[in-house]
Amino acid sequence: MKRKLCAYILGGCLAAGTLGCGAASDDGAADLTESYRRGAKDYEIRESSEEFKKAYTEFAVALLSGSRRAGENTMVSPLSVMTALEMTRAGAAGDTLAQMDQTLYSGMMAAKGKEELMTFANRLPNTNQVRFHMADSVWFRDDAERFVPDEDFLRTEAEEYDASVFSAAFDADTCDAINQWVARETDDMVPRIVDQIPEDAVMYLVNAMAFQGEWEEVYRENQLQPAEFTCADGSTAEITMMYGEEQTYLENEDAIGFVKPYKDGYAFAALLPREDLSLDEYMGTLDAETFLGLLAAASDEKVETGLPKFTAETGLELSDLLSEMGMPLAFDVQNADFSVMGSCPNGENICISRVLHRTYIDVNETGTKAAAAAVVEMMAGYALLEEPKRVILDRPFVYAIIEEESGLPVFIGTVEAL
Repeated sequence: MKRKLCAYILGGCLAAGTLGCGAASDDGAADLTESYRRGAKDYEIRESSEEFKKAYTEFAVALLSGSRRAGENTMVSPLSVMTALEMTRAGAAGDTLAQMDQTLYSGMMAAKGKEELMTFANRLPNTNQVRFHMADSVWFRDDAERFVPDEDFLRTEAEEYDASVFSAAFDADTCDAINQWVARETDDMVPRIVDQIPEDAVMYLVNAMAFQGEWEEVYRENQLQPAEFTCADGSTAEITMMYGEEQTYLENEDAIGFVKPYKDGYAFAALLPREDLSLDEYMGTLDAETFLGLLAAASDEKVETGLPKFTAETGLELSDLLSEMGMPLAFDVQNADFSVMGSCPNGENICISRVLHRTYIDVNETGTKAAAAAVVEMMAGYALLEEPKRVILDRPFVYAIIEEESGLPVFIGTVEAL
């Protein structure tokens, strides 16, 4: 399935050089997409390799583990963050590129990892029954004295990542335009992600996605009952629990769980740590091998389930975490190498200043709505007949929305308080 992007028609045109003009609007920006998208790269649709599944899930678990705040609900989209960083990686060189390669695609060649990431994103089901939408965009400062983007880089973004390309003044109107683009591409579930545009910012690389899936078996009114949820801090909350029965049971020495399918191509997987193991302790044991192994060893047996209705939002700035995960050079204004992306005539160097990530999820009796956006901000600077199993999610737990064929998490999160 090829992603189809709805370009946000911004206006104005570049005053000079070969970058050309875009469609006019009142915000002083220009849509230059058609100047660079002379074709679109086709990615062969094929099953994900085991090495990609491992690398992707390692990134997903590390991202969730590093993003968690004690006692708070957290959700991340590894696909959204990886896609935004992959778009950024296309502008990196030298040791900066090497670190990004290792962080995103541990244990495999980065070129192969990029192909598999794009293939995975492009094959995700988007049907009448389950909606999945993903879009990318690149925004750069329209000021040739501050920053000159490399045209080959912009062409790569437009053709290989199917990204829309905009030039803009990087003022308050541009901030609003980026947020409006993200809001629209996430079905208004992420209404705002960029708070302001710093004076030193020269480029934004943006990914946005939206998911809406109806349960294969929706919960009926008589399956919704009042219940008590024990939060991570020991307090309790009155909630609505959705009770049901599923046919896929998960278990290892540290957790039990279940899989509840959506109507087409996706499923909700829940993992409940054993009672003597806190969520903090459980997250310390969770890695790619454990997560994928649990799904691979799933048993087809009846399991009585309880899933709380919940809505959660997460807002994160991931710079420190991504540095710790293995790519500190990308954030180093002195030593980052993004020379492939463009240059600053005044001699300033380009580095990543912020990686912003916002997610939203609503789990209810009919299904799930979820959305995510990731923004990489670039700056210039110096420098069976048996007893049925039972999994009642009445205390902190881990969950993921997975693509059924590969088992890879599109979203992954924790619920610690309701």
